[in-house]
Amino acid sequence: MTNIVVNETASFVSLKLNASGTFAAGEAANIMTVPALQDVTINATPGTFSWEQLDELAQQIVTTPSTNSISLNAVLDTVSFFTGVGGTAGIWDITNGKTKVYFRLHMNGTSTDDYYVEGEGYLSGLAPTVSPTAPVWVTPLEILVDGSYVQAQTA
Repeated sequence: MTNIVVNETASFVSLKLNASGTFAAGEAANIMTVPALQDVTINATPGTFSWEQLDELAQQIVTTPSTNSISLNAVLDTVSFFTGVGGTAGIWDITNGKTKVYFRLHMNGTSTDDYYVEGEGYLSGLAPTVSPTAPVWVTPLEILVDGSYVQAQTA
């Protein structure tokens, strides 16, 4: 078994967003990396429907479509929050505009054969906070995934 190490320079977790297209060749100018990730949670939750029957001693259950999302906390900077990169607006405008984004979450770096998950969805849960003891803006953020994740390795 090999652990997925993320605390070495070439193995950092990174989240890239593109609100103007996919991650195909030629889109590099529109891809924004969300800086200063503090934590990330990938949620892949199958839905379920359950029922009871008079002739059974236990519940019956079937699966329904999954609810997928990515939750994170990040320290904000002016580029990723307000201005954005290329054709991709900042997180504030993407969220308020209800703009669909393409995302790619690199699990342990971007070197050849490193794993990532990608998909498309909407940003939600933006709630920036600041205080005297935490004097930089920090926000939770969630990507509500529209459809399934795609899992792949960096070529």
